[in-house]
Parts: sequence; C-alpha cells; structure tokens
Amino acid sequence: MKHFPIGDAMNKNLKVNMGNCNHRAYIPKLVDLVRMNAIRPSRLLTQQGPLTDVIDPHKNFDKREAAWVKVTLEPSPGSGPVKAA
Repeated sequence: MKHFPIGDAMNKNLKVNMGNCNHRAYIPKLVDLVRMNAIRPSRLLTQQGPLTDVIDPHKNFDKREAAWVKVTLEPSPGSGPVKAA
C-alpha cells in the first residue's frame, strides 16, 4: 500500500497522531550515554561491508531482509578520505 486510507480512518472516528522525532532534543543525552559507556551503538550493527558495495546493502535493508537492522560501510584500505561529489 502506498497511501494511508485517511477517509476510512475518519469514518471510524480514529485519531491519528503523527510527526517527526525531535532529534535535537535527544542527541545531547544520547552522546553523553555513549561517552559514559552506558550504551553501545555498535551492538546495533548487524552488517558490515565496503563503501564500494553500497547498493546491495540498501536493497536488503529496504526489503526488510532478516538481520538487516543497521549497516556500517567502511572505505577500502588505502582509498583515502571520502570526498563529497
């Protein structure tokens, strides 16, 4: 489904709340927790691969393949810094 059935929800008197996460409110506290080793974001990383192989990981993540929670892509050794296009 590519749309939300807003009319059906309205006819059923459903209340829908939505909005974006206020990231700026959470980031400082999360950074402090990482610094104190209270949380370890690396435990969320389920896949690793080279930066040159970015298409397949995105496809697998987009398809919600099993075990694709968070992916880290690293530059190849000796490739130098990654430059913006």
